Amino acid sequence: MNVSAVAALLLVLSPAPAQDVPEASAPDGDAIAIINGRSLPRGEVIDLLMRSHGIEALQQLIVLELARQETRRLGISVSAGDVQLEYDRSLEKIGRQVSDGGAALTAEQKRAALDQLLEKRGFSMAEFMVGMERNAHLRKLAAREIRVDERMLREEFARTHGERVRVRHVQLSDLREAEAAQKLLREGVSFEQVAIRMSRNPDTAASGGDLGTIGQGDANVPAALREAAFALKPGEVSNPVRVDNAVHILKLVERVAPAGVSFDDVCGQVEAALTDRLVTAEMNRLAVDLFHKARIRVIDARLRDEYEALTRKSKVDAGLP
Repeated sequence: MNVSAVAALLLVLSPAPAQDVPEASAPDGDAIAIINGRSLPRGEVIDLLMRSHGIEALQQLIVLELARQETRRLGISVSAGDVQLEYDRSLEKIGRQVSDGGAALTAEQKRAALDQLLEKRGFSMAEFMVGMERNAHLRKLAAREIRVDERMLREEFARTHGERVRVRHVQLSDLREAEAAQKLLREGVSFEQVAIRMSRNPDTAASGGDLGTIGQGDANVPAALREAAFALKPGEVSNPVRVDNAVHILKLVERVAPAGVSFDDVCGQVEAALTDRLVTAEMNRLAVDLFHKARIRVIDARLRDEYEALTRKSKVDAGLP
């Protein structure tokens, strides 16, 4: 809200000078404000906040306290600087998402993007900073568990920078259809034509079964298909590969070499990205683990039932008894 808007709001809320407004004659007590001589009890404000936003705030503060207790138990120090680093890290991530590969945002633009995100999600900056402190504790805890060796780095390099393969496929309902497709291939019908005529995948059939290029770590392609594709030689056709309720026949079109990037060139970047990914996953695991192992008793009757219902649901979602 800008200064002029605040001034206008104050003018609206202030009584006109000509009015005779009695002053509060009693002590303020637990009042949070005095309105035309009448007190607004602090309890009314707190009750409204508890009913509208209490359970979310309670959950955040519980996880923060659990993370604090764990770092304290292990003798791990978490400073205000660590919290600031979490804030900077989040601001940088939001900036990358907003720019979407375009020009880098200024610090002011990143902060504006954060403000818009918080407004959209109904979060205050105070709540956001609770999350940053929680993450600072969880990151220190998670970093103790993560070790990255050269084998892991080279696997990550292969996943992100390594060789890719261009593949076509025919997706079929069962082995009977797969045998019919193989018969057509043996008779000399091109793979593309078999895909167009028989594939059950409407997204790729029209293009002759073209799956584009895939890497060894592409999460969008089932592991069984990736493994079968990388085992082929250019021009070779696979045996039927079952994935869930479908059967696939693959053809390797070509192998695509990395674009002139060596492991040594990007080793540092790969290590940073892999470590960050592993630490983030461990932070999430730790938060859930600490929460479910803790002995938590909610005293406030307004929040107790809602909290217990949410706890039961989270345990079911996590597959816990």
